[in-house]
Amino acid sequence: MRTRLLAALCLLAPTAALAAKDPRCAGKPAARAARFSDTALKGASAAERYAAYVQACALDDVVALTKTLVRFKTVSSESPAAKNPEVAAMGRALEAWAKGHGFGFRTVGDNDVFELSWGEGEPLLGLVFHGDVVPAPAHEWKRAPFKPVVEKGRLYGRGVEDDKGPIASGLVALAMAKDLGLKPQGKVLIIIGNGEESDWSGMQKYADTQPKPTHVISVDSGYPVMAAQSGFVAWTLEAPVGTALATPKEGTVARAVDVSAGEFLTQVPGTATLKLAPVKGQTPEAVLAAVKAAIAQESPARKDLKAEAKREGSTVVLTAHGVAVHSSTADEGHNALWDLSAVAARLSLEDNGIAALLRVVAKRFDGDHHGDKLGLKYEDTLMGPLLVAPTVLRVKDGSVSLGVNMRRPQGKDAAAFNASLDAAAKRVGEDSGGQVKEGSGRYLGDPHVADTSGPLVKTLMDIYQRQRKAPDAVPGSIRGGTYARLFPRAVDFGPAFPNEPYTGHAPDESIALETLDLSTRMLAEAVHTLAIAPASEVKATP
Repeated sequence: MRTRLLAALCLLAPTAALAAKDPRCAGKPAARAARFSDTALKGASAAERYAAYVQACALDDVVALTKTLVRFKTVSSESPAAKNPEVAAMGRALEAWAKGHGFGFRTVGDNDVFELSWGEGEPLLGLVFHGDVVPAPAHEWKRAPFKPVVEKGRLYGRGVEDDKGPIASGLVALAMAKDLGLKPQGKVLIIIGNGEESDWSGMQKYADTQPKPTHVISVDSGYPVMAAQSGFVAWTLEAPVGTALATPKEGTVARAVDVSAGEFLTQVPGTATLKLAPVKGQTPEAVLAAVKAAIAQESPARKDLKAEAKREGSTVVLTAHGVAVHSSTADEGHNALWDLSAVAARLSLEDNGIAALLRVVAKRFDGDHHGDKLGLKYEDTLMGPLLVAPTVLRVKDGSVSLGVNMRRPQGKDAAAFNASLDAAAKRVGEDSGGQVKEGSGRYLGDPHVADTSGPLVKTLMDIYQRQRKAPDAVPGSIRGGTYARLFPRAVDFGPAFPNEPYTGHAPDESIALETLDLSTRMLAEAVHTLAIAPASEVKATP
């Protein structure tokens, strides 16, 4: 069957689903499914017919359902699931979709988790996603983030990759199997948590208290199979801003009165701004000239420097521009904070908390993705090096704070890593003459590693190697943290392909239609292999 299934999956070229529509896909689900029945496709197995049906007809359904889900502004960091009307509205839409396709639906907790189910008996397969999304500041986007649109072969909108496109792929894959009259050998669950981008407690409770499926696949990172995840670290540095000096030191040009960078902890800032006021004896014109000179002096050392200065009333605003990306892929973007701190370092600023924290960024973070300057650097063979990204800089209530997101691999236990952070905080304090200290709320998550020799990983790797014609592909590791870590033996499978940009937390988030198409087909094969016709070799070991 495996050979015939492979042939069915290769009936069309990878981009054929993006070309002219297959006439067999016209009409309602029952009518089009009949065109892939055992009568219509004589001699084809159920697996072959299912593969052909999904490959020919799934993409339009996936795009349409993704668009529906994206229109719900489910930003959990702005309003938690229990109080978010958009999450509630999305739940009602999913419930209506489930009933319309003959699936079960239930809400677990106070809109913490939406669960759709197919089949009877004990849970056999769980497909795990999250329905909440990160903020989408309008000023960073060229398109309306919650009005999805297809342009030049890509679907744009907040959540199309992280995680609403994958949700649609999973739902459509199950619906098409049901259309054909296929039945799982146990219960198949679509599990949608609504706090992945903010508060995991709801999904944690679900994972701790609900029956666990034999196999759990999270579709929230990348391919081929992501069997390990770095530990999530949140670290804060802060300093009192302090009051302005009545008599500034000789040579001082300006005082930093405000600073801002980043939107949330898990996104590398694409923009950073510093507001400066002239000290006694200086003018806004003199400050503006000094800032422009500092930019010019720094430019030769930074070919990608994009910064400008302008007057705003009696103050001068310095703005640096970078490339915003998910903090787990910080080395694929460009941190605007680095450039802001470098230009600021060339200015004669009054020594307050803002200036001190910017000096720390320049000395201990600028140009360093791996914590070497902080004395934190280490790496693991499977999971790679520690990743360090300063992401959120703000002034509030007389203090300036810097939020730092790290992704730590295995190789150091919690005690050893905490000791390293203590030492780093001490260095920062010494750098700033005691002005900058560690803030409260240190969080240290543990790395997660699944069993790469188990039947789930073997099955998914086989699917990926054949579909992508990549026989040498091996399981990998991600720096991000997904709900997979809450379930024993769970792994991530998609949606991002190797060497393709991941835009999940970036402005103008998008996903290629070809990626959605192939991801849906691979997920459908996983559903068939693991739940509809599970062979003895893929059943869970005792």
